[in-house]
Amino acid sequence: MENPGRTECHPAGRREFLRGAGLAACTTALGVAAPARRVTADSGEGGKGAARGLEGLDPKNLVDEVKARNLDAVSDGELFREAAAIVSRPPASGMSSFVLHAPLEVMARYGLLRLVSPPGRELARLQMIASAAAYSKMTPLPLPPRVKPFPDLRAASVELARTFTQADAGGMEALVLQIAEQFGTASLVSLLTPLALPTLTGASHAHIGLWLLLRHGEAAGIADAALLRTAARSIASRPNDRMKSFSGMAIAGGEPLSTPPGEIARQVAAQLANPPKGRPGSQMSIRPLIEAGEATGNADSLFGDLIKHDLDRAQVDAAFRAVLRICARSMLQDDVKQDKFGWTHCLTLPQSACGLASLNTDRKLALAATLVWITAYRSVLSRRSLDLDWAPEKVEGASIREALHTSPQVAAGRVWHASESEWPEIRVALATEASIRNDQHLVKYTRATLDMGSFDPGYTRLYLAAAAHLCALWIAECPRETLRDRLLVGRTTP
Repeated sequence: MENPGRTECHPAGRREFLRGAGLAACTTALGVAAPARRVTADSGEGGKGAARGLEGLDPKNLVDEVKARNLDAVSDGELFREAAAIVSRPPASGMSSFVLHAPLEVMARYGLLRLVSPPGRELARLQMIASAAAYSKMTPLPLPPRVKPFPDLRAASVELARTFTQADAGGMEALVLQIAEQFGTASLVSLLTPLALPTLTGASHAHIGLWLLLRHGEAAGIADAALLRTAARSIASRPNDRMKSFSGMAIAGGEPLSTPPGEIARQVAAQLANPPKGRPGSQMSIRPLIEAGEATGNADSLFGDLIKHDLDRAQVDAAFRAVLRICARSMLQDDVKQDKFGWTHCLTLPQSACGLASLNTDRKLALAATLVWITAYRSVLSRRSLDLDWAPEKVEGASIREALHTSPQVAAGRVWHASESEWPEIRVALATEASIRNDQHLVKYTRATLDMGSFDPGYTRLYLAAAAHLCALWIAECPRETLRDRLLVGRTTP
């Protein structure tokens, strides 16, 4: 995940953290993607027709229609592009959890497909098709008017900052497409990151899309960047809806911190194991949860001294590793009622910010936002203190598949104590079991935990065990023989 040849751009202080000002100064590109594909005329109003192979599918008769269109012959890459062309369209009205997550889900599913075992590929691909088919039943907004090309990236960043502060959602959407086409997806990500990280809009998910877009492992262009259209509109629709923690603090700069990285990791983990508890609201969706967490003041009291300092790469990485280990342990040790929604987001939000930070994209801002999220989750949803020396009970005699089909506890224990030679088999099993099921949070979480093996290799078994725990929960709830009958479950449009 390291990429040392790229330049950092940070908002200058507290107001910039909340409002995204200083964006115009962030003009150094992360890199330039390959020449971008243009959205062509055959996409029509709202992009209709761009994915002819998937357009017009009847979600209620999906299995037969997939066979009739011979979609099994379509490559994974083309299937992704066609699904992406559909789920990239912002809805004309209304929003649901499924609609919000659909672009992220499609990217996560595509990333897992190459790991899916051959017997699971047909069903894994069918799940991607089902999301596109359900999403296509909405009335989409039309593509925004084209923006004139910019003379350079600095001019584009100035216009992006102006459009954001004016709460121009349509203008922001148009800029996303133009900047991606003209300067590449990575450059677009570098400009959107300081806006996406501290926002409370769109369930604070915009930065997850940025990270998944960069994780394709191949050049991405305007067709892929279009997956950010809904997120961009959300960010710009309410520019002042930002985090409130670390008030008055300079996110960039500060005095250097002399604390060694290992000690930073120890302190962060200890503070998050059992922070003071806040009051949960009546509706614990992500925004009210973060606001309830911020109301405790825990982010400032626990981590204010850390954030006020200038942190080097090793110190930032150490803090991120500590946070993400706490996230995985929350899945394994804390309130089981939060496993499917709470603890999945508890990890996917920080993991995506960590990925962006590892590319030198607003590293300290990413850490500050992450500390707000994790403190909220641990302060509001947690029901017990985490034991940082805990390990699940060792499971003897069961295969990986048998353990996953027994219980979350058995699955976690079997995977935790597996030999390293079994890790490739475990990754395939987890990717397959997640991909053949319809839950959006499951595929995002599995993709994120598998990514962690490269960033925190010493704790690979922790992340694999957390993913196994969640997969086993879903296997018990949704056995394989029921999955074709459940293709529309959870895929609800406004």
